[in-house]
Amino acid sequence: MRYVFVGDDFTGASDTLATLARAGLKVRLFREVPSPEEVAGLDAFGLATHARAMGPEELADLLRDIGPALAAHNPQILHVKVCSTFDSSAKIGNFVTLAEGLAEATGIVDLAVLGGQPSLGRYAVFGTLFAKGPDGFVHRIDRHPVMSCHPVTPMCEADLTRHLGALGLCGLHLVPRGAQGERFPRLYDALEQGDITAVGRDLFSAPGPVLVIGASSVAEAWLASLGITEETASVASPPDRAPTARPVFAFAGSRSSVTTAQIAAASGYWRLPVNPADMMAAGAALAEARRWAEERLERGESCLIYLTADHAGEISPAELARAAADFVADVLVGRTVGGLVVARARHRRRARA
Repeated sequence: MRYVFVGDDFTGASDTLATLARAGLKVRLFREVPSPEEVAGLDAFGLATHARAMGPEELADLLRDIGPALAAHNPQILHVKVCSTFDSSAKIGNFVTLAEGLAEATGIVDLAVLGGQPSLGRYAVFGTLFAKGPDGFVHRIDRHPVMSCHPVTPMCEADLTRHLGALGLCGLHLVPRGAQGERFPRLYDALEQGDITAVGRDLFSAPGPVLVIGASSVAEAWLASLGITEETASVASPPDRAPTARPVFAFAGSRSSVTTAQIAAASGYWRLPVNPADMMAAGAALAEARRWAEERLERGESCLIYLTADHAGEISPAELARAAADFVADVLVGRTVGGLVVARARHRRRARA
């Protein structure tokens, strides 16, 4: 397989899936490494993991599980899809550990990082990461109104070479805008969409396999190297779907300011907040929340349950995500709804001295 992407969460993996699909490619997203028969006829495929919420031991288990299976597909381009804000830490969701483990498993020696995604308001200049904020302004990532105070992995360093070095990836060769990389591992700047095209020409023209860490701009760069742009992409219109009178169940586990604003703006939904501690305890409060949702769905009313931003002690993101997934499954068991909307669950960790 020429192009394989591994997302450190489902949201990110689905974004790259959409990027490739909009370009007219045949691509599928899997939760487990597929067999060769399952990917026959595809141009690319992806794997959605929850590495973003994993600690070191869980990451090691994940790599033992997926590494050899991915190696069997012999990817020429292995894209480790991370958030465009690059938020990660040595203890939670270390994507450098994920990337280096996958490189070792697949035998890929050359590793690169694409630092920006201009199409999404993410920019890397002189190795420094900037991002557009909800206020409409572009901020250095360590001064970003959301990412500088992220509940799990706050970005305290805008210099990507320093940030990635703290995660374990050292000795990066910085490639300025439009320039050619001289050695690996390398870090590419990107300020404009033309820079993404230049990265694609430089990075994907070599015959050997390469592992690239970055947002969906990696897919954009690969598409550009193939001569596929928004202007040249030809995607068939999706078939019309019959309207449904069934209600929609939505669950928001993300407690970022952006998600909070989206919840407030969502119309047509009954809303119910749930404390993360109640979600983990699975006691009377959670049972009441489940009854609340079930009653509204039975009446044909769309409803939304969301986690509050309350502190709840030392709860790991993975544990909270599993508890939330079990809750959603319990609400939906034996019930047909018109749709399910899920925003990923992550937990605010208590600061330590």
